[in-house]
Amino acid sequence: METPIPDLSALNHQPAGRHGKIQAVGDELFFADGTPARFWGANLQAYALFTTEPRFMRAHAQRLSRLGFNLVRIHHHDSHWVQPNIFGSEAQTTRKLDAFSLKKLDQWIAALKAEGLYIWLDLHVGRSFTNEDGVEDFEEIAKGETSIRVKGFSYISPSIEALMLDFQDKYLRHINKITGLSYAEDPAVIAVMITNENDLTHHFGNALLPDKNVPRHNAVYMAAAREFALENGIDPELTWRSWLHGPSKLFLNELERRFNDRMIENIEATGFEGLITTTSLWGGMSVAGLPSLTRGSMVDAHSYGSSGEVFYDPRTRSGFLDWLSIGQVVGMPFSVSEWNIGEFPGDDRFIAPLSVAVRAAHQGWDAPIVYGYAQQPLNGPLRPTNWSMAEDPAMMAMMPAAALLYRQGHVRLAEKTYALCPDHEAFFGNSITPASSVGIRTIVEQSRLVTCMPDTPALPWLQASVLEEQQHEILDTEHSYLEPDAQTVAADTGDFYRAFNDGLIVIDTAKTQAAAGHLSDKTVATTNVAFEVENPTAAVVVQSLDDEEITTSGRILVSLAGRAVPEELSFRIEPLVGRLQIKASPRLTLRFPDQKKAAVGAHSFQDGMHVIDLEKLGAGNWFYLE
Repeated sequence: METPIPDLSALNHQPAGRHGKIQAVGDELFFADGTPARFWGANLQAYALFTTEPRFMRAHAQRLSRLGFNLVRIHHHDSHWVQPNIFGSEAQTTRKLDAFSLKKLDQWIAALKAEGLYIWLDLHVGRSFTNEDGVEDFEEIAKGETSIRVKGFSYISPSIEALMLDFQDKYLRHINKITGLSYAEDPAVIAVMITNENDLTHHFGNALLPDKNVPRHNAVYMAAAREFALENGIDPELTWRSWLHGPSKLFLNELERRFNDRMIENIEATGFEGLITTTSLWGGMSVAGLPSLTRGSMVDAHSYGSSGEVFYDPRTRSGFLDWLSIGQVVGMPFSVSEWNIGEFPGDDRFIAPLSVAVRAAHQGWDAPIVYGYAQQPLNGPLRPTNWSMAEDPAMMAMMPAAALLYRQGHVRLAEKTYALCPDHEAFFGNSITPASSVGIRTIVEQSRLVTCMPDTPALPWLQASVLEEQQHEILDTEHSYLEPDAQTVAADTGDFYRAFNDGLIVIDTAKTQAAAGHLSDKTVATTNVAFEVENPTAAVVVQSLDDEEITTSGRILVSLAGRAVPEELSFRIEPLVGRLQIKASPRLTLRFPDQKKAAVGAHSFQDGMHVIDLEKLGAGNWFYLE
């Protein structure tokens, strides 16, 4: 682990759960005692869950808290490629939960809870059912293999559903031997997901089609499609064709709804009173995949970006955060249980935490969760990868800054709300996405976007969105909300802008001021800071830590990130060159988080400004002025 690091643990409730159970009130989250809830999270997954020693669990729980996280999603607990997993090592059946694996999860949950980190539990991720589990028509799915993954099939197979119900019942009723509480009744466990990245509407409906050589499953699917079409007076030949927009999207949402309702009833029977997500909007899905997701108490989405996101012109293409923006349904909380830069190592990956935090705060999202903190055992050095970023100096450098900005509301909620409200024929009949809509792409960095659920006779359970009490404007999906000659896109609050021609993001608020992207050959000025950085790609953030404005703050955090190139078990880090000028109290002195002073000669006070020579700071991602 890098040292020293800042300590944001005072932001957390210690222990997690001391304000009571979580609850959704409209599109906001509160604890039982009325305390508002907002989560900045990380995924903890796979081998990290079951092979990390308890002393390292406690150390990483403390570190996560210090870095500003207050939510951890437990993920890939059941995946077939993880050995051991929740079923043990090379288990012949997945009908039994392994006592040793449960003990490891108990230890993690207790350690995280003690440090003020809330828990999100996935119920089904990558479980590979065996031929000993009793799945009906197992051989049809297996095609000669000894185990099967059941995405898509879970929605129409009673035996697969029964196995999933049995698992989630046992899992949520399990008594944590350390806390003395079942997972279901522990107020620190705030959310569950029924099934990860498992939808019929855009991905796994195709697994059930006539050409997939699954005749018994296809027969069930086709019979259900015919029945739905006849009941609703729609064309049966269009209803079963899952790859087409139109009637099939209505039918597939209905199949998902039936399954979700049964799963939710079982979850609630365990005593769980927290947030339930069904699955996620992910992998290029259109808004037609949202209706069944509203059967939970919170809508969730996933999206992964690429290098150079800071340069995209929204008039011509979409960014990864735009795909998340269409998932914010009117009147419901919204989480992002997976986000990251999908390629590794992207030179500018350290910009992503700031981008996510800014967008989430401006849009009013409730729980962004990076994927992932660790997928490898946390007993020693980690191999560099974006799925185990615990030791990535690029990504970790910006996490405290992003957490502080988002959790403390340094970037304000947008002043104006646009509503994406097509009628049901367009909603289900067209592929409405950021890729197809210039209106979506050009508005979501300027103002808030919410998506309406349409009045849909074929789906009587779908609650049509009501907007009377909101100040909003209906989004024109075909209209560009940027002028043809625009080179920047800016928030309607004035809190940030992105100069996409220059590849630059600038944040300028009373308590956070930052510049990230391609900074060389220019001076970037905010209200109280001048950023003069010679590195081609970097991020620098100046923030108040004591709830004062930067100019009057008695404690300022400076966060730095540059390019970091992975080697076998470490990174080669490019030091930043240039200087900062910060208008703040003259009484402040620059120091490392665990030292009284920083490098000699790195700091001076001239003409009412703190001047910091970045090259003289030496190693380190964080410094204080205090």
